Amino acid sequence: MKSETVTLALLGLVLFWFGAYFLGLRTMFSSEIAMESRLAGIVQYAERNQWEQAEEAFNRLMEAWNKEKFYLALNYAEADYSILIDNLARTRAAIELKDAAETVSQVRAVLVLWRNFTKVIPEP
Repeated sequence: MKSETVTLALLGLVLFWFGAYFLGLRTMFSSEIAMESRLAGIVQYAERNQWEQAEEAFNRLMEAWNKEKFYLALNYAEADYSILIDNLARTRAAIELKDAAETVSQVRAVLVLWRNFTKVIPEP
């Protein structure tokens, strides 16, 4: 093959991967409203002491998160991603302990991180 053909093939491959990556990010960030509404639902259940529903809502949130988390892992600093994972684990623990104040606190921390992730230029 000519070097020009190889160059064009590699360029096409790189453009394809960038396109797929950014399409995936767009899809994930378009689900921002779903993520925020799921978090709001958990807060409402915790405030009403409806712990079974809060746990179910959290499990649905984690199912959605597990489908999309690899995009964030590729795009964001390890510290921010790790803090989000830590806050999700703390949220699960607060729900299991039936601690409304801690549940609300952790969900709000997750929400702040999520909103920062979905910005065009995230804050450090």
